Order: sequence, then C-alpha cells, then structure tokens
Amino acid sequence: RAVAHLRIMRTYALRLVPGDDLKRALLDFCATRELPNAFIITAVGSLRAAKLRLANHTSLLSGSTNAVLDLPNQRFEICSLVGTISRNGEGCHVHASLADARGDVVGGHALDGCVVFTTCEIVLGCAEDVTFTRELDPRTGFDELVVGERASDDEGEEPRLSGKKARRLRQMLAVDEERERRAVAGEPIYDAPRGILGFFANLVAPPPTPKKSTKPVKEADEDEDA
Repeated sequence: RAVAHLRIMRTYALRLVPGDDLKRALLDFCATRELPNAFIITAVGSLRAAKLRLANHTSLLSGSTNAVLDLPNQRFEICSLVGTISRNGEGCHVHASLADARGDVVGGHALDGCVVFTTCEIVLGCAEDVTFTRELDPRTGFDELVVGERASDDEGEEPRLSGKKARRLRQMLAVDEERERRAVAGEPIYDAPRGILGFFANLVAPPPTPKKSTKPVKEADEDEDA
C-alpha cells in the first residue's frame, strides 16, 4: 500500500485529433515532457474504434479473445475516462466508459486500438512531489502502481510557484527588503495595508516620506593644539 500527500500540482490540456490512438497518445505526451506522473482529471470526445479488457480478464487469460472486447468500425461517445500514467509515459492504467449509437454503454480497461473519431479533449494533472512507477504484483499477475518520492536530485529544489502565488511572494520579499533598507538608513518604517485596500489607502493617504534636514552641518572643531 502506497500513500502520498500531493502538495503541488501542474495541469496540462491537450486535444487528440482524428486517427490518434488514445492510449498511445497519452503515453507519448507524458514521455515527451518527462512527467514524473500523470492522472486524468477530465476528458470528453469520441472514438471510431474501441478495444477494452473486461473485468473477467486475468494474467492467465491473456491469450483469450473472450476477455477482450474488440469493437472496430463503430462510433462511440466517451462518457468517462479515468486513470494514472507512470513516469515518463512508461505505462498506464486507464479505464473508459463508452456509449454506442443506441446509447448502450460498455466499459473496461482501455487498450491500444481505441482510435479517436472527431476529437478527444483531455486535462491531465501532475503531482510534482511523487513519481508513479509500476512493478509486478505476484498477487494479481499484473504490473501495479507504485507511488514513490521524487528522485534525490530534486529534493533540494524549491517548489516552483506561478501566477498569483509567485507574484505575492515577490511583493512580500520586496516589502521586507524595503523595511530592512529603511531600518539601516534610520528612516521611519511605514507598514501600509496590503492588497487592494493598501492600493486605495496609498491613493487617499500616501505614506510619509522622510524630510531632508535643512540645518547646516556643523564642521568639526579644529584641534586647539594645531
């Protein structure tokens, strides 16, 4: 059993075009970007052929055609698509629910041979803290998910922020630097309200600026013994 706390997530959006193999395109996308893991957040589209492994399939029945539903030259709407993808697209575990022309739904483990008809729009998530790999589980006879920590060469890296969080961090660092500069220079420190309230507060009542002294600087007395 593997459990991990996912703290930082990136998202990717892609569209598969007519003729793309659904599973192969997902693996290629993750391999090209060297993603440490991926999971399907949402997906919608259609297929012109489907190939699914059914629930009664076991490793001992891998050669049985009864365990695999092969549906070429048919039209399907993708009702759901869920699953996980291993590091660098080395493997995946993806399930699909498909509705045919009459609305009848079939579902199972997606195999090579699920071919896009008009489009397939997919949003993927990637957790930067962990990796997904797969190892043979003798209890099932299949390569099953293994959740691990990121490689040691990534442990020293600071989490990468973007958007509002990164901008907010830069603003806070700039404020701290200004406070430190004023403290060293002996200038008054003005803590303005932050955010949108701080913006309007500065318009109505700008922060005070230190006034330069107009008094002449007294020259040091000459040495009486000079």
